[in-house]
Amino acid sequence: MIEAQGNHGRGGRGVKLSGILPGARFIGCDDIVVRGCKDDAARCGRGDVFVARLTDRDDGHDQVARAVARGATGVIAERMVPTAGVPLCLVRHTDWAFARLTQALAGDPARSMRVIAVTGSSGKTTTSWLTASVLAEAGLAVGVLSDLGCIGPDGTTPERWEYSRPEVLATWLARLAGEGCSHAVIEVSSRMLAAQALAGIACDTIAVTNIARAHVDLHGTPRGYRRIKSRILGSLAPHGCLVADGDGSLDRLLQRTARLLPGATSLTSGFSASCDLRARAVERSLSGQTFLMAAGGQVAPVTVATPVRSFVRDALQAAAVGLRYGLPLEMIARGIEAAGSVPHRVERLDRGQDVPVFLDAATSGHALASTLGGLRRLTPGRLVLLAAEEAAAAICGGEGRGGRSFLARVGRWCDDSVLVPPTIVDEDCDAQALAAYARIDRLLSTLGGRDCVLVLDRLPAAGAGPGERVPALASVVDGWLQLAHRPRAGMIGGPRRAA
Repeated sequence: MIEAQGNHGRGGRGVKLSGILPGARFIGCDDIVVRGCKDDAARCGRGDVFVARLTDRDDGHDQVARAVARGATGVIAERMVPTAGVPLCLVRHTDWAFARLTQALAGDPARSMRVIAVTGSSGKTTTSWLTASVLAEAGLAVGVLSDLGCIGPDGTTPERWEYSRPEVLATWLARLAGEGCSHAVIEVSSRMLAAQALAGIACDTIAVTNIARAHVDLHGTPRGYRRIKSRILGSLAPHGCLVADGDGSLDRLLQRTARLLPGATSLTSGFSASCDLRARAVERSLSGQTFLMAAGGQVAPVTVATPVRSFVRDALQAAAVGLRYGLPLEMIARGIEAAGSVPHRVERLDRGQDVPVFLDAATSGHALASTLGGLRRLTPGRLVLLAAEEAAAAICGGEGRGGRSFLARVGRWCDDSVLVPPTIVDEDCDAQALAAYARIDRLLSTLGGRDCVLVLDRLPAAGAGPGERVPALASVVDGWLQLAHRPRAGMIGGPRRAA
């Protein structure tokens, strides 16, 4: 586990809480100097300051005595708690305090870079990686923190970390700053916003892809979800820029930005003529698509392998970020094309077969509906969904293995669908897994060029080893395709992306 420690180490000067937590009240002291902090009493060590947060594990206020017994030299809490004489700092929100403190202990690395935060109900990962590709095309040193992993400007393979945790986010930002990044792109989930993980980070640009009904299981109501998402405006720098969908769904967010941050600017992207950056489809099929981008008198064509319309929306968001930094539209188009596609985001699995097969790791019903709707419009024949049970359960808010609600939901677009248990990759797989594989075999054997297959799988867990990088169901389907179709010349290794 990456620890949040001061940039001077435990023996250094540390951070004074009075300087970073406005409105804090101190009990039993005038101030507290912090050289290390924890929000888990079990991980507290001598000299740490314990932050009493309400987490998925427990209420940290009930763990203060344990933290003190383990050597905590200070406590940050939202209410009065017994501390056995250890100095106490009272704050309004311990979530905010913990995130702000981890950034301060890391040396506030975000201040040395231009931070671009990307949020929304869907399209965050794709927009983040396309944004990084656009900025890299301009020769900028870019780091990316996203669901697909974390990577610096000279990295080749993203590292899977739980960067949504404030202390890990701070450590990674410090690493990117140390590697000379000028820009850092951060995918920001509603869970991160609920935990106020961006406290202490002034974002130079914020991109909001969309705000739809999603993750109600985490935030209670659609209104609560929208309120959490709009919290990201609190992280926009006074003279920052908001990039948003301009087709009407985010009008209120744009108006609120203009009211709260009069020095900030905004850019809109979409398909309507009123958008600052617009797109018009030229050609679209399951083989890919070509579209025209237009802004400020500039027009540039873009050709990509990913066929769905939602990819264009995400590409426009990335392009708008490029415009924010003064890049010409032609260079932006090259950056989008250089990305080709985004791994695990409607990524083509190509083993020479006639039927188009795509891999997706959608994390919300809104994202999956967008993908299936796009593929349905482009598929003249049968659309088949092969879904890992874990992925289906995540989309349905943790449903059990039956998945009837999930199958009923996707039946709106799919001609056939199969829920696949995780045991399908076990050497001694059970009868349910064997039956699922038999269905997959029959379906794939009967499909042709007019049909389409979407494989819905989950990303490997953060910290997964190299052998766990390919999702289980995707590896099964790819293996079937290799056995059933002779590889094309020069095709070596894993699933090939379409050119």
